[in-house]
Formats: sequence, structure tokens, C-alpha cells
Amino acid sequence: MEALVVVDYLNDFAHPEGALTAGAPAQAIDAAILRAVRAFLAAERPVIVVSDAHAEDDPEFRLWPRHAVKGTWGAEVYGRTGEALKEEFRGHPHLVHLEKTKYDAFFGTDLERVLNARGTTDVYLAGINTSICVMATAQGAYFRGFRVHVLEDAVADLDAEAHRFALRHMAGIHKAALVTVDAAIRALAAGSPR
Repeated sequence: MEALVVVDYLNDFAHPEGALTAGAPAQAIDAAILRAVRAFLAAERPVIVVSDAHAEDDPEFRLWPRHAVKGTWGAEVYGRTGEALKEEFRGHPHLVHLEKTKYDAFFGTDLERVLNARGTTDVYLAGINTSICVMATAQGAYFRGFRVHVLEDAVADLDAEAHRFALRHMAGIHKAALVTVDAAIRALAAGSPR
């Protein structure tokens, strides 16, 4: 069973006025992420949206500027994807929202339990930042025995070189398949992950 995990596609990481925005590359993946969300939900596959939800005094703010504080605009899902999650897909039985406070979406969350309860074998990753939270989540998925697929046209980063490095690293070290959203949709339709 395939599942889509959308990591930190938040206003603070994507919106032009976000605290740690990845800028145009992050804004450019909105349509691809939304297309993936729609396809996975239409195929009755789980979509888990995992978002930073920091406390006001989170220790991470010693490393990074204050961002994605729980309950703030910055911690809301960005763009058309965010709008669709609030309106079009509100209450959808295959949509799960989880909050996290560390890079790895598995660390200190129910993500593993949610995936296992749905019989997940293949995790498809989308979101921000490729070299930070997406890569940490790919590692977490790999360590837990999931096959990892990164939607290379649905991830973005603060730094273009870090983005390229992270894709190579996930493919080489975590044996992640780098696929496009269209390839993932075709795999869903065919009933087999690619």
C-alpha cells in the first residue's frame, strides 16, 4: 500500500513573506503537491500531512530563526494545497494531519503507527526542505523498513545545491526512488509502486 507524506509545506517555508522561505522553488511545487494529494486520495491511499508546530521557546530557534510556531499563520499549509486541505478535503477519511517538532517526521509523532495501521509499504515524500526535513524523513522511513519514493518535482529547498545533494543522497544512501508526480500517479493507476 502506498502513502503520500507531505512534509512541512507551510507558509513559513513557502510564502514570500515566510520566516524561512525557500522562495520561488517552494511556490512552484504547489500544483504538483496538490496533484499528488488529489491522486492519492482518489485512489483511497493515505495522505499524511506532517507539519512543524513549534513552541514559542523551541530550542530549534537557537539554530534557525523563529518559524512555524503552533497555531500561527506560518504553521499553516501553503497555497492552493492548503486551501484544498481545509475546504475540498476536510474530514476526508484517508487524510491525516500530524504535528512535529524535529526534522524527521517520524521522531516523536504517530507517523509510523498511522502508516502501519494502513498497511503501508511504500512512502512517497513531498514538501520542504529537501536537504533537511524531507531527507530526515526519508531516513526515518528507510530505517523503519518502508520503501521510499521522493517526488522530485514536489520537493524544494532553501539552497539549490543542497537540494541536488539531498536528492542524490536519498537515492544513494536510503535507496529512494526519485520519481515525478506523474510517474507516481501512473503507478497508483497500475496498482504497483515504481
